[in-house]
Formats: sequence, C-alpha cells, structure tokens
Amino acid sequence: MRRAARWDGAVPLFESARHGHVPDVAEVRELVGYVREHRTAGAERPFEFVLGGATPPDAAKARDLIGPLHDAGATWWDERQVQTGPDLDRLPPVLRRIEAGPPVV
Repeated sequence: MRRAARWDGAVPLFESARHGHVPDVAEVRELVGYVREHRTAGAERPFEFVLGGATPPDAAKARDLIGPLHDAGATWWDERQVQTGPDLDRLPPVLRRIEAGPPVV
C-alpha cells in the first residue's frame, strides 16, 4: 500500500471480506488513514479507493451498506456477486441486481 500511495488509487483486498462480501468499515478507515499518511509526491491529487461487494437491490438498504464506507474514504463501488450459494451460476439474480440500478449514497 505504500507503493500505491505514490500513485492515484488502489483496489484493496481485505482478508476479512471474501469476494462479494463487504469490507469492514473500521478496516477501510484504517487503510485510508494509512495511505493518506504515506502520500508524498502528488499528495494534493485525489486518491481513489475502489471497494466492492454485493449490495441488496433495495436502494435504502444498499445506501445503508455503502454509506459508511463512503464516509470512511471509499470513492468507488464495484458491485460483485457472492461466490457461494445456489445462485452463483444463475443469470436471473444478476439481472435483478442490474435492473435495480447502482447503489446511491
């Protein structure tokens, strides 16, 4: 992450958040603080934090899930599918999420 801090963004992975699971807000806040602390050249430029996970199609529930991540410093959201369960290889759940539109903070 020190190397990423020199540039303009990162798509961090969290050990506690497997693919499709939303990272813990405290871990995100800690990571954002770490990167900000280690920014040197170009620190005045924006730094993008791309996080991801699966959000519910209900707009209010999705906002409640990603709002705290935004407040912790996330700047992008990458909608993902949980990689377990009976719907893993099914198209209808993916289409339902697409039809619901992107989550809005």
